[in-house]
Amino acid sequence: MTDRAFRTTGLIYAMVGTILFGAKGIVMKLALDVGSTVEQMMTLRMGFSLPIFLIIGLLSLRKRPAKPEMKSMLLAAGLGILSYHLCTWLDFQGLRFTSAQLERLILFSYPTIVALLAWIFLGEKLTVRHAVSLGLSYAGIFLLFGRELSQQGQDVLFGSMLVFIAAILFAIYVTGSKPVIAKLGSPLFTSIAMSAAGVSILIHSSITVGMGDMPEFSPLILTYGVILAIFCTALPSFMLSEAISRLGPGPTSAIGNVGPVATSVLAVIVLNENFGWPHAGALILSSIGIGLLSTSKPKTAGTPLIETGQSPKNAG
Repeated sequence: MTDRAFRTTGLIYAMVGTILFGAKGIVMKLALDVGSTVEQMMTLRMGFSLPIFLIIGLLSLRKRPAKPEMKSMLLAAGLGILSYHLCTWLDFQGLRFTSAQLERLILFSYPTIVALLAWIFLGEKLTVRHAVSLGLSYAGIFLLFGRELSQQGQDVLFGSMLVFIAAILFAIYVTGSKPVIAKLGSPLFTSIAMSAAGVSILIHSSITVGMGDMPEFSPLILTYGVILAIFCTALPSFMLSEAISRLGPGPTSAIGNVGPVATSVLAVIVLNENFGWPHAGALILSSIGIGLLSTSKPKTAGTPLIETGQSPKNAG
């Protein structure tokens, strides 16, 4: 494969993966509307996707000339539980109280949180570009947040806080994932991370619901579970990890700007959510803000923390 074809396929992986991950909130909203719970959908999501991750992980291990370090595998497992269990739970709970569009914008802000973490804990300087990015990104979020708060009340505040906490935790995941991906490779890292999260979610579900007392799922909820597991979890997870390995984190993150736009289009078409000037303004402000940050060039050793992860799309 030529270098151009290699990068072109990376571009396709990043674009399609971002859109599929963005559809996660749409499918979750549909499932909640027909009576499913957050815990049920998390269980179905991981129950259907776990075999895929286990198979890919075993195949990746067989192809490796040497066995990976246990430390790297444990780090991948821990990062997976952080991102795909805890972050997902917070994100899905937040979706009960916010629109899919606001949820996606809040998660989309995670690169700004990575920059702030680097400033607070690593002593990195915040440049003018960082300041402008932060201002634009959060201006967009607060524009849409204010609109929903005035229309739906205090529940929006609670839901937004849950999603924002998920974004903070995902920023931590992003910061730690790049060096582990470099050691394990994207397929094996993704398989270990998602498998660990799947096992922890199934344990969580068995404790919450009770062993042998699993509820019956309607055919429609099962269908949403399959869609969530295959098309909004397994496929985009591998696509985006592979995109990072082909394009690098910066370009992949920049391509992730399409995520909130795709989510807004799907939310309007599928969920019949409103779309007016606050939504358009919020999208423009946040996309420009994150675009500035994701295309910035690191000047110091610590700055790559801003660019070490995945595109702004897949928390949870």
